[in-house]
Amino acid sequence: MAKDFYEVLGVKKGATLDEIKQAYRKLALQYHPDRNKGKDAEEKFKEINEAYAVLSDPGKRKQYDAYGPDQFNQRFSEEDIFRGFDFQNIFRNMGFDVNEQGFSGFGNIDDIFDNLFNRGSQYGQGSRGNDILAKVKISMLEAVNGTSKTISLRHIAQCDRCTGSGAEPGSKVIACPTCNGRGQVANARRTPFGVMQTITTCPACGGAGKVPEKKCKKCSGTGRIQKEDHVEVEIPKGVDTGTRLRLRGLGDYGSSRRGDLYIDVEIEPDPRFKRKGDDLVTTVHIPFYTAILGGSVEAPTIDGSESIRITPGAQSGDTAVIRGKGVPRFNRSGVGDEIIRIQVDMPKKLTAEQEELIKKYAELDGTDTSGRKKHFWK
Repeated sequence: MAKDFYEVLGVKKGATLDEIKQAYRKLALQYHPDRNKGKDAEEKFKEINEAYAVLSDPGKRKQYDAYGPDQFNQRFSEEDIFRGFDFQNIFRNMGFDVNEQGFSGFGNIDDIFDNLFNRGSQYGQGSRGNDILAKVKISMLEAVNGTSKTISLRHIAQCDRCTGSGAEPGSKVIACPTCNGRGQVANARRTPFGVMQTITTCPACGGAGKVPEKKCKKCSGTGRIQKEDHVEVEIPKGVDTGTRLRLRGLGDYGSSRRGDLYIDVEIEPDPRFKRKGDDLVTTVHIPFYTAILGGSVEAPTIDGSESIRITPGAQSGDTAVIRGKGVPRFNRSGVGDEIIRIQVDMPKKLTAEQEELIKKYAELDGTDTSGRKKHFWK
């Protein structure tokens, strides 16, 4: 179960932005990795930054409140959470001393967050693999009961020849000779205003500062290969069309860690039921005489059928409810209901005997065959 961001910061759900900022500032100082060397300090520091990145942004907070911790965590990746979140400006605006040497006397803030969130280059700190999006179709019954599906994925995998290093077995990774391990190169050119020098990312190592001594023959030194895989995916009960499931670590390979796999679910139409939230809606046709006299009829359920009682005088459009025969609530407790709409069917043809009986009923009801009431005093 995903952690509640309000609980992570120790604030109430209706907390103001100022209260959230104050709680975050206190926790950021307490768990900063350069101040707190505790075993779980880095993970806690990451958690409070994730919480603050969401709750300090009105748009993200609104979606978080709407979806709840579990669904938000499944729908939004780490990149989504931290998009537009500038660590240096955040700390500076909160009164921390942020400069090139560090953060309030601690280490360099960019280095800290690069390490925490696995940002970096292929041969340096490591890179995170890309996320993958796949789609899966399931039946209404599978949405109700949950199911397991095997999907085929073409993705980036770790090279099994060099185990991701990019170096041919027997060779090693060395400092890039082009930039001498700096990851950057200086280019000088003469202009009418003098010699201009520009600093650019090293084209040989891509800024990593390291390269394979001898490139792997299978992956050409990238450490990655294209691969076709089959993945078993567990689809939980209660999903609906538009539900996005997040499976951590099943995306593309990265030298620090793999990306995530996202699954968009689509529910195939069911001829018997329409879904309305967590309820299932179906129509049951009954003959007119059952509508008049009442009785019992069989109504389809998602896993069979069930007898329902028709009260005398039922009309088309009347409804009956079977409790607990709907869809389990996704990531919550409880189950929806089945709503049965009654449709009274009228016969298109009558036998002579049936017609006589209807005429007799009309006479007893004081109605002629045109539907007009007879006035017995005339």
